[in-house]
Amino acid sequence: MGADATNLVVGLVGVVLTLLVFSRLLGDNPAYRLVQYLFIGISLGYAFVVIYHHVLRPAVLEALAASADPPLLALRLIPWLLGLLLLTRISGRQTISWLANIPLALLFGVGTALAVGGALLGTLVPQILDTVRPVSSDPFQLVGSIFLLLGVILTLCYFYFTLPPTNTRGRLVAYGAQAGRWLLMVAFGFFFAGGLLTYLTALNTRLEFIVGWLRAPFG
Repeated sequence: MGADATNLVVGLVGVVLTLLVFSRLLGDNPAYRLVQYLFIGISLGYAFVVIYHHVLRPAVLEALAASADPPLLALRLIPWLLGLLLLTRISGRQTISWLANIPLALLFGVGTALAVGGALLGTLVPQILDTVRPVSSDPFQLVGSIFLLLGVILTLCYFYFTLPPTNTRGRLVAYGAQAGRWLLMVAFGFFFAGGLLTYLTALNTRLEFIVGWLRAPFG
């Protein structure tokens, strides 16, 4: 089979799979589920190959290389021990399946710490620093800084629930919370528009692929 015939077959497979995905617009159907299962199977197979070549195999080689150094070998075997503890969940026996909670607790604890640290260092701290940054003589920057400060304060008012709206301070916070709610809705609208734009871009790419493949034999 020549290169042109191979490209034709590969393009045909891509077009057919794309059309089967588009069949989801007509409702759930076996054709769409076939492509879904195929995608999941291929993704899992690819992930397994990548994990084997870039995680498992290098880890085994490092453990074998560290066999002459007992402390280093013990350090290399800790991840393997935690992985084996996860496999106890497969047995379904309550007497040993609880051992999987040890690596899961470690995984969720580290993941939560990283998420909190990332939120603080990547979002909250830059937001605070950007809010209190010094203002230059540029009037546009001054107006932008004022709006940024007001937006941050009004948004934080929306999450302030401990002050009852029975006095002047409480009513001010309640009014600020209403304005902060609208600001959050606008921000979520921008996020939704960005996600929708991404989906439309992917759809346009697939349609261009189909049109280009159909025009290739006549080009």
